[in-house]
Amino acid sequence: MNNSNSLVCIAVTSTKITLISGMLLLTGCIALEPRLSAPIDPMAMSCRALYQEIDAAVDNIGIRDLGSSRIQEFPYLRTTRLLASFSHELNDESPQWSAWIGHMADLDAQARAIELRNLPSSTIEGRKEALLDELNTCRDRLIKIDLAKPEQRARLRDMAYVPDDYVTWWRVVGLYPLTAPFIAVGISAWHKRTHDVFATPLASLPVTGKVVRWHPESTISATNASLSDKSLDARQIGEILHHSRDPLGIPLPTAAELNQLFNKFAPIWEIDVVDENDRIGRIRWENGPVVDIARPTLYRKISHTRFANQVLLQLNYIVWFPARPGRDIFAGKLDGINWRVTLGPDGEPWLYDTIHNCGCYHKFFLSHRLRLRKDLPSFYFESPLLPQAAPDQQPLVLRIAHRTHFIQRIYYDSSALNGSPYAMQASQPMIWEDYDALRSLPYSGGYRSLFGTYGLIPGTERAERFLLWPMGVRSPGAMRQWGRHPTAFIGRRHFDDAFLIDTLFERAQ
Repeated sequence: MNNSNSLVCIAVTSTKITLISGMLLLTGCIALEPRLSAPIDPMAMSCRALYQEIDAAVDNIGIRDLGSSRIQEFPYLRTTRLLASFSHELNDESPQWSAWIGHMADLDAQARAIELRNLPSSTIEGRKEALLDELNTCRDRLIKIDLAKPEQRARLRDMAYVPDDYVTWWRVVGLYPLTAPFIAVGISAWHKRTHDVFATPLASLPVTGKVVRWHPESTISATNASLSDKSLDARQIGEILHHSRDPLGIPLPTAAELNQLFNKFAPIWEIDVVDENDRIGRIRWENGPVVDIARPTLYRKISHTRFANQVLLQLNYIVWFPARPGRDIFAGKLDGINWRVTLGPDGEPWLYDTIHNCGCYHKFFLSHRLRLRKDLPSFYFESPLLPQAAPDQQPLVLRIAHRTHFIQRIYYDSSALNGSPYAMQASQPMIWEDYDALRSLPYSGGYRSLFGTYGLIPGTERAERFLLWPMGVRSPGAMRQWGRHPTAFIGRRHFDDAFLIDTLFERAQ
């Protein structure tokens, strides 16, 4: 063993690290990256060894959390597509740089806590808190040591990116230039069918079962509140967005403010219910993912996007169904919808868009503030689907078909909170839940994530994957984790792309 590796072994055998090594049942000394080993600091080397040992344990068991992306050579930081978009825009000495590093450190701290919680209890022997404390201490130490060096800051800029969710070699083997035009024909046909559905008068939409509405509980309780307590106006929302901006310009409202915003823009889910597969439920783990329709739940998550040199806040409302039933290639276990509201700096919704939780069926609903760009490519490019303009008032009702769970219409109903005379047979309350709870679900053996390899939910595979794999999307139709949603088969597009709106739309005059 050479001298540098000997020093690492000496560091790893310190009392605290030896205890952790024993708990993780890992042996051997780890050769560290030469780039990160100077200057020699025994505590820093111990910290690097600790990160590598825990990473090895997490990867060996297969419980890596993909809610954010690891940064090669910087194991104490993680990033998203939004944060990665700032990597080459910041001055090293600016408050923006410190905020950027802070966000990535927070992402790693959150992911580490989830991964440790999901480790089998026999592996960590009840020492989760000790491990978390040690990791947090090490993170602060390594940030101070590593990022004090200009060359390391430059290296971080280059390494802070999120890998593409498309598999390029599949496209090569699948002869993408030849097969993509055939897939494009099918996509165009689906776009036409969707436009035809949205052109159908609301009262003429077919009803196979019984139309049922789901309201978030806070929306129902708000009906008894005074007008001043029930909702925020655009000016108040704009003030929240403005005063909550961090040095990067990212709006970060307080928990209480987020509650107000989520309540303000929460849609009403109006579904043609034929069987239990059309009912909204709560995810739990019982030898696999199960949707408990006895506990209707609306999951929520905030995200951000960049548009016109500003960072905009996005509110994500996510529901789950037990399955998409049927005998076609799109049927399978679990289904769900992500409805997203993008708020402009003026406090008004500038854009609504939606996907199913597979990343499929992306639809956009533009406000009068946006329009489609006129310079979009036409060659090997999947045009965005814009089936309807967005209504100007709240609350919005989402009319959803049975079985396919396709959104067929969005509309404003002034009587929505008190019951609509239109096909209104029943109304179900929903509880709120943080989407991140799905990253660590309780089960009989402890905790585990709903999401597996590549962020896919095991057991939700669709037969369509055998037809569409040449487009480079892993397991098309399978449900997947937020942040791992490719949304176009032709070209490349991600639901969490930091510049998604910028690349497709522009401000209307």
